[in-house]
Formats: sequence, structure tokens, C-alpha cells
Amino acid sequence: MSQWDLSVFYPDFDAWQKDVDLFESRIDEFSAFKGKLNTFEGFRDYILLEEEISHLLYKVYPYAHLAADLNLRDNVLGSKYQSVLLKLSRMTQVTSFFSPEVIAAGKDLILSFVEKDERLKPYRFVIEKLFHQQEHVLSDDNERILAFHSPIFSVPTSMYNALAVGDRTDEEVQLSTGEKMKITQSNYRAILPTLKNPADRQLVFEAAFKRYKDNKNAFANLYNLVLQNMAASYKSRGYKSALEGRLFGNNIPVSVFMNLKDVAYENVGPIKRYIKLRQKYLGLDKYRTYDRFLKLAESNIKYPYEQARQMFFEALEGLDPEFVKNERRALEDGYVDVSPKDGKRTGAYSSGFYGWHPFILLNHDETLDSVFTLAHEAGHSAHTIFSNEAQPMAIADYVIFVAEIASTFNEHLLGDYLLSKATTKEEKIVLLENEIDGIMATFFRQTLFATYEYEANKLVEQGIPITEATLSKIMIDLYKHYYDIDITEENGKQYVWAYIPHLFHTPFYVYQYATSYSASLKIYENVKKGLPNAMSNYIQMLKAGGSAYPVDIAKIAGADLTDKQTFLAVINRFNELIDQLEDVLKS
Repeated sequence: MSQWDLSVFYPDFDAWQKDVDLFESRIDEFSAFKGKLNTFEGFRDYILLEEEISHLLYKVYPYAHLAADLNLRDNVLGSKYQSVLLKLSRMTQVTSFFSPEVIAAGKDLILSFVEKDERLKPYRFVIEKLFHQQEHVLSDDNERILAFHSPIFSVPTSMYNALAVGDRTDEEVQLSTGEKMKITQSNYRAILPTLKNPADRQLVFEAAFKRYKDNKNAFANLYNLVLQNMAASYKSRGYKSALEGRLFGNNIPVSVFMNLKDVAYENVGPIKRYIKLRQKYLGLDKYRTYDRFLKLAESNIKYPYEQARQMFFEALEGLDPEFVKNERRALEDGYVDVSPKDGKRTGAYSSGFYGWHPFILLNHDETLDSVFTLAHEAGHSAHTIFSNEAQPMAIADYVIFVAEIASTFNEHLLGDYLLSKATTKEEKIVLLENEIDGIMATFFRQTLFATYEYEANKLVEQGIPITEATLSKIMIDLYKHYYDIDITEENGKQYVWAYIPHLFHTPFYVYQYATSYSASLKIYENVKKGLPNAMSNYIQMLKAGGSAYPVDIAKIAGADLTDKQTFLAVINRFNELIDQLEDVLKS
């Protein structure tokens, strides 16, 4: 089965609605505990109630969320999803007294409660994290006021989905051959490598980015809402910046972000070397950003989903049996929605909730990239399976910072496996190019976008108006520095900031692709070299869930992200791969 089977949750929306009503009716039960969290019985009963209601939430939320993502054009599905979000927001408002009351009771007293009951012991780290943020937790009344504003924080996500996908009209183009085709967000990346005529590539690119150019002011105002939401939050809570506000809760040093940003910014020489190599062997007079999709070696190989899945399973052979089992479980039938469809959310993700098998969304287009995407998302789902089965609900949910380690580890694994099977020059070029492009996309490109976020937030801090021009200027300057490409010469590219949904959905998310990539490369190299306990340490990291701070969890598997050398190792690997590619091209 290449589609989701959402009947594991409910047979239909009528059954779902009954649980939604039950969930809503139980929210007010939290109010009875106000003023009682400084007693053992009050604290214990609140936590047990929250667990009970959370189990219900973890059933009603994914059913609506996943169904809506299968057809963003369906307003009925969208409204059902929005109804859950509104109820979740109300729960946030009703429970806003929890953190201030617990902090007022004092760390020693609350931890003594935790030690009295086995059911509460998993919450020790949760409580320690809360007191870590003590100085940024406001009074009960102020927390309640902020909770009332929480629905506003979900507005950018729903508005972006409506503007970029739901209300989108796809463009039809006529190529130089006379062929007409509709250009969508799902297909344009696969079409570009097939076009030999630069004018055709330009045409397809402009069709894909027309939505962002035509609505540049709307997207700019929407992104301004994202920035202002972050500014209001960090200022209200007493953080020094939006960045610190995003990092502090997980005890991630700002220096980790800055080291990543600086290492990438200061080591763009290999990028320009690679672009010149590509331009030479592709015979291009002018190199455009969308020419990154062109391949140095021809490959018409298609990878149907079942074949791609089998290739990934073969790459797993010989590894720890427990690891192999959970990677296979990640791709079980009924839990992967494979093919692009009209209205379906673009891109790919793994969505997991405690007590349930995780679900993977793909838009599999049978390219080599889609094979790696399959492996990537399987890594996320396997991570969820490991964590959920090893940890209690309180500390099972791992944070984004370590999430991408599991996904990119799988990419390293699959890449090495396929390269080991390559027998022809063309195969080697294709795979080396894929490895290099992986670093270009995951390490450099994501760090570029993270730097954009950093600079955009600085505009707000400095009181500079947010317009499409100020946002575009940041991108224009960064693309010139990183790639030595003037994106103003590409009609629409300067609005690439509007093209990246993560910037609107989950601010200061994308830098974690690069940190995780760096960590996973280190872990993978340790496993590949057969270092003692390398694989078992990695599995322990996957099982750790959210039981410790993410930088410490990465260290379990042997990756120290506080060390600048971890990021410089990616630069070294990048140079090595370019050397290998150049040798193969010359052979």
C-alpha cells in the first residue's frame, strides 16, 4: 500500500469528532488544580491528567493534520484541522498557570514530589528544564496574557499554506520544442535536469517562482508577522535576541549557531571551485542557480518506489539487527504516502506521535533524489520508533536539533552503498555529484538560509522596516558571497526567501540541518571505521529521545557540536569529494 491508512486512528470523521468533543470537554479539568501545585497530591494529579488528555490529543491531532495535508485545497479538511489547533490553543491558555506556579513552589520541593511516585520520576528532566528557563517564565497573569495571543503564532503557517499552495495557480509553459507542460512545485525540480536549452530552463524556473514574485509584498508582510511574533516573544521573556529565545530552552549555546554560520561563510572557496568545475564540464556560458539541477553525467534511470525501498534495505545489510529492524518498520505499508497529488502538501516529512507508528509523507518522483529522500524520512521515523519504545511519554519527544542526525546518517549510508556498487564512470560521477550536492544543499544552503534569518531578525532589532526589498537584499548579498552569482539576473530568484516554508512555519529550524549533518557525518565515519561501540553508542542516542539536552545527546554518539572542528570536518570532506569528482571527470 503506497498510501496512508488513517483508519488506524478512526474509521471516519464522525468517530473523530466524538473524541474531539471529549478532548474539549476535559480541558477545563486543569483549572481545578490552580493554586494546588505546591502540594504533592495536586502536582501528581495534574501531571497524570495531562498524560491522559495528551494521549487523546495524540490521536485526534494527527488524524486531522495528516488528512488535511493530503489535500490542502479541501477547505472542510482544513477547517477540521484548524478546529483542533484552536482547542489546543485553549488548552495552552487554561494551563498557562502551570509553569509560574511550579517555579513559585521551588525546585527542591517539586523534585521531592517527583521522587515520591514512580509515575512522576520520568518528569525529573522536564522539571529541570523548566527551572533552567526560570528567569524567562513570567507571572501567572502575564503567562495567561501571552497564552491568549498564542493563536496568532499559528497564523503564518495557515496563511502561508493558503498563499503558496491552496490558492496557487500553476503555470503552463511552451518549450522551444513546442511541447506544453504544467509546472508545479512538485515537478519543476525533476523537469529542469531534462532541459538542454538554457531558455527552456529559464522558462520553467520563472514559472515555478512566479507565485512568489507576483505576491512578493504579501509574502513580505507575512514574514514580517513571523519576525514580529518572535520579537514580541523574546522581548516579553527577557531574552537578548530572537536567536537566543529559540536556543535557550534546549540549552544550545549561541556559539554553536555562530560557529556554524562563520565556518560556512568563511569557507565558500570550494563552492565556487565546484561551480566552475560544473560550468566547464556542462559547457555553460553563464551559470544560473537553477543549473544546479543539471547533471554532469546522463542518467535516465527511474527508481519506482518499491525499487527505491529495496535499495535502501540492501544498504542496511550487515548493520546492527535492532537498527535494521526499526528502519524497515519505518517504511511499513500504510504508513507512507508516496505519490504527488493535486493539492497534496509538497516536500516530505515524518510525523510521529507517542503511542502511534510514525507516518511519512513523500512526493516520490522516481529520481535518485527521491531515493535519498525516502532514506532520509525513514531515519526520522526509525528515530521516533527507537525513542517511543525506550522512553516514557514525558521524555520521548526529541528536539529538532538532533532529529536531522538520524535522517542524514541514512543518507551517508545509502550514498556509500550505491558508490560501492558503481561500475561505470557515469555511475561514479552521478553518485559523487549527489554526495557533493548533499553537502551543498544540507550544509551550505541551509546555513545560508539560517544566516538570512539571523540578518532579517537583526533588521527588526534595529527598527528597520521589513519590506520585500530589504528581505531580498539579504538574499542577493548572500548568494553573491556564497556562489558569486547575481540572482537579480534571474527573474524571481531574489524572492527565494518566500519559497522556503520552514522560514514561515518553524523559524530558526534550518540551521539544524547543517549542525545535524555535521554530527551525523562524524558519527557515520566512526561507525564506518569500526570504532569500538560506535554503532551501539549511536543506537543509544536514538533511544535517548528528549531525556537530556540535545548537545549532550549528540555527544553520546561521539559528536561534539561545541567544537568548531566538527564543522570544519565537513569542509574537508567537501574538498575531498570534489577532488575525487575531478579525477573521475578527467579519466
